[in-house]
Amino acid sequence: MDENLRFIAVLDELKARGLVSGYVAVAEQLGTNKAAISDIKGCRKKLSLDLLRSLKSSYPEINLNWVIMGEGEMFLNANPSEKSADTLDSSLVAMIKEKDLLIQDQAKEIGRLEERNAQLQHRNTELETELSRGLQSQTDSREFTPQYESQKV
Repeated sequence: MDENLRFIAVLDELKARGLVSGYVAVAEQLGTNKAAISDIKGCRKKLSLDLLRSLKSSYPEINLNWVIMGEGEMFLNANPSEKSADTLDSSLVAMIKEKDLLIQDQAKEIGRLEERNAQLQHRNTELETELSRGLQSQTDSREFTPQYESQKV
């Protein structure tokens, strides 16, 4: 396997680990374009020193000795998946804590809204009762009006 194929293998491994979404994203990160990555992959173009520098500065855990010479491991640390797993775990814990706070705030807001709703329902019942009494008293006062008074001209 030559350095071009090892370079592509590194990009594929970065993608497999979820560190990049694809060749377009990694090309942007490395300061090039997808066409250059495709040319390297198709062995139409040799891997450049500038691209290797960008790769190392963007992803310091990559072993350039492996990319160039095929010696050693692809990544410098023995268990890169553990490092990315720790980073992922930390990110997930932080995200969960943030969501928990959001849920607590929303639960408090729901409690306030439920209390306000209960108050409004109670007030509505009071108003309906008052309205009903008012209509009843109007009806009662009409019932006691003598008929001869309504016939006066």
